[in-house]
Amino acid sequence: MANTRWADIFNHLQQAGYDVYPPGVKEGKCTQRYIVVKDAGISEAASVSSNLALYDVMLYVPKHSYSTLEAWKNEVQSVMDGLFPMIRPTHFVSTSFYDETVEAWMVSVQYQNVQKKVRA
Repeated sequence: MANTRWADIFNHLQQAGYDVYPPGVKEGKCTQRYIVVKDAGISEAASVSSNLALYDVMLYVPKHSYSTLEAWKNEVQSVMDGLFPMIRPTHFVSTSFYDETVEAWMVSVQYQNVQKKVRA
């Protein structure tokens, strides 16, 4: 796996013992909780010399496990604190939703990484 911030997040969560996937890899019905880490693009930072790279950490639990979602989200956020200051949460507020395609509840937490702009 390449040495990228996405890989840092993926590896950090995997080393913490979570079942982690890139987008589009996990198939089938959700039978146990898992995490999908997605590159969410670049946002212009207020600084002229920086951009914000965004990453979504999407948490899935089986349809009958909704009551565990908030506590698990808090747990994963605490684990992600181990990547601070390299990665930090954004102010994006997400709500949970039911994903019928995998029969799971999902909530995401968005993180950012400040990067120098590449000049052409």
